[in-house]
Amino acid sequence: MRHGSDERIAVTSALASLLAALTLSPLVSGATWIFVAAITVVTMMVTGIIGRQLLRWWPAVAALQALVLVLTLLVLFARSRIVEGPGALNLLRQLVEAGFQVTREQAPPVESTQGIVLLVAGSTGLIALLVDLLAATLRQPALAGLPLLAVYCVPAALLDGGLPWYYFLLAASGFLLLLTADSGDRVRAWGRVLASSGNAGRHPADGGMAAGGRRVGAAVVLMAVAIPAVVPGLSNQIIGGNGDGDGDGNGGRTITRINPILDLRKDLTSPKNTELLTYRTSVRDPEPLRIVTSDVFDGKTWAPSTESIPRSQKARNAMPAPPGLTGDVARTYAETVISIGPLNETYLPLPYPAQSVAVRGDWLYDASTLNVIGDGVTTQSLSYTVKHLDVKPTVKQLAASPAAPANITAKYLSLPRGLPATIGDKAREIAKDGSDYEKAVRLQRWFRSDAFEYSLDAPTPADGDSSSDAIADFLEQKKGYCVHFASAMAVMARTLSIPARVAVGFLPGDLGADDLWSVTANDAHAWPELYFEGVGWTRFEPTPRSGGLQPPEWSNPSTGVVPNDPTETSEPEDTASAAPDEPGATRAPRETDETATAQAATKDGQSVPWRAVVVMLVVLVGLALPRLVASMASRRRWNRATSMPALAEAAWDDLRLGLSDLGVRWASAWTPHAVEQRLLDDYEFDPEQQAALDRLTDEIENARYAPPSEELGRTAGERSADVAAVVSAVSAMLPGQTRWRARLWPQSGVAGLTSVGPWVNSATERASHWATAVGDQVRSKVGKSEVDSGGPAGDVGDWDRAGPGGAGRDGEREKVGSGQP
Repeated sequence: MRHGSDERIAVTSALASLLAALTLSPLVSGATWIFVAAITVVTMMVTGIIGRQLLRWWPAVAALQALVLVLTLLVLFARSRIVEGPGALNLLRQLVEAGFQVTREQAPPVESTQGIVLLVAGSTGLIALLVDLLAATLRQPALAGLPLLAVYCVPAALLDGGLPWYYFLLAASGFLLLLTADSGDRVRAWGRVLASSGNAGRHPADGGMAAGGRRVGAAVVLMAVAIPAVVPGLSNQIIGGNGDGDGDGNGGRTITRINPILDLRKDLTSPKNTELLTYRTSVRDPEPLRIVTSDVFDGKTWAPSTESIPRSQKARNAMPAPPGLTGDVARTYAETVISIGPLNETYLPLPYPAQSVAVRGDWLYDASTLNVIGDGVTTQSLSYTVKHLDVKPTVKQLAASPAAPANITAKYLSLPRGLPATIGDKAREIAKDGSDYEKAVRLQRWFRSDAFEYSLDAPTPADGDSSSDAIADFLEQKKGYCVHFASAMAVMARTLSIPARVAVGFLPGDLGADDLWSVTANDAHAWPELYFEGVGWTRFEPTPRSGGLQPPEWSNPSTGVVPNDPTETSEPEDTASAAPDEPGATRAPRETDETATAQAATKDGQSVPWRAVVVMLVVLVGLALPRLVASMASRRRWNRATSMPALAEAAWDDLRLGLSDLGVRWASAWTPHAVEQRLLDDYEFDPEQQAALDRLTDEIENARYAPPSEELGRTAGERSADVAAVVSAVSAMLPGQTRWRARLWPQSGVAGLTSVGPWVNSATERASHWATAVGDQVRSKVGKSEVDSGGPAGDVGDWDRAGPGGAGRDGEREKVGSGQP
């Protein structure tokens, strides 16, 4: 009985873990992570079932599951380096770091990058391991609710509005199923209750007690959802709460987190236009404050690259010169003092290009983008001073820009497969011929023409506002907001071989008293940056947003028409504000082998290795299937035993099959007493084990030969315990290899796999009756005498058919279970 209940609890534990994992859906976009998480959960379930058959010590079972979980993650995410051992583990570590970086940089829902999928799948597998350990191995399902609750609390705490009520029902239903499965097993262990003939043999767990328990559980869950919604003043944060604070009352001070690309629509439509930061600057017309540049476009969204940043690159030190900027371009040195309010970001809002930042805490710069990211610190309530350049390129310098170097084009011209062809076709149609600068200006003017409308009401596609499909729809409908305009221009520029990326940050804001600029949540903005050799990364402004948002002067030639010949421009080159020579640019650190490997793995591992996964699951299921089949067959026998004779036969069948798994068999013609005598002769039994064998023998003999009785006698659990004691006594005297094979690969389960099901047995029985009837009619017609049909020959194993003291076919008595004379 215990084996069947173990497998049932293991399956229910896996189901509860999967239901709890589904509550993470609002945190991660896409569905790939769900399939990968399901793989880890199923793997933990199968490993636990096998481990409990091989190992009797629960720490060993848990260690085996942990080892298999690590191996599973290696196969899924580092299969290209799995033969290297430490190299594969190091790759996993880098992917985990990349996943944590995404969680620091983005707000939910984050993109399902390889690092994020690894974090979610690994965490889900670990939760499944804990739930299986507590519920199936230690038989403490109530405690298994703690890790399930921990999973649910993660999205409930991170989401501003909490989780919708139906996610709570999802997680709670898994926990209730787990408790129901365990309570059913515990009630069945007490045996069956005497009832009327119509209810004979019915399990109490399947009757009124179970139905009442289910009703109570369902009512409690529904009350947990409904009561907070109708009782005034009762907090509803964990289940469907809004989580918004307004600076007054219990809500606390509002904490705003700007997520590159993903959260801009929500920030722009927020009814609370909260002031996020203020600053003073020496620049007369300041540029937007940039939080981060997103340079990786995977077809769904723009995201910052996840390259490693050495901790030696402190932003408070001198930062390198902007990539691509030469001394011929006019620039002035400027200083800006910024004070952050309720903005909780890991990237530092800065004017571009920054030269150094006087800020408390560990802030590191990325040499290729000049993004500044916190090393365990955030921007909230932070004040700092940034020294930066105010760069003013001219139209002539941009138009005469030479081709970008290979290291720029290799990274910033990358486009995903499956990009709609209409995007490139439209780009070439609008940009026409000429220099890269001329093409960029034509694109910007087209977006800012009356053909396009700035609107926050544009439909939101499933893959996000910056996905390939969203760009294609935007170019057709010509209606959207800054994310659509910036993403579309950046992608179209790449189709024209112009290096491009998307920047996310804030507009300059409003100038108030005392030369203090104020930036609010509604100033959140996205814009494209295009690369021109000699000038570097240059801002363009395709969004026709109201409120005086104008394109930078260098992207809007005064002639009103972009000429085909750059030398025909009438705008003079402005060199009056050229600053003295500054120190040369600091060379960006060479990419380490580990970083390159992590990037290669990220590109190579976006898809799940389904072949390897299928092979691994087939192997695991194949190993567990015989034990599952044997356990299910045993459970079916006990469930069908509704009388004293049936219970005795079920116990005797369990004993026969349990011993046959160890290689100990007997012919079906042997009497129970003969079997008992042979076992006692060939194996050592302690008094308790011998008493168990005596009880089983007496009960089967009474069931077969004594007058029928309505008494059920001992419970199924007591009889099953006696079977386990006898099997344990025989097993103790056999080699360890035999015991392991019986646990992992029981022959009774293998034999059960060869059967195609009960319906085949039923069909065979009907065919046999039909053939017998036909044969009787034929024999009666031809006058032949009736032929007696032979009885079953029985299983002939290591004991001969003659029984104890008789002669076998070779005239010798064979030893039990040994296979030798």
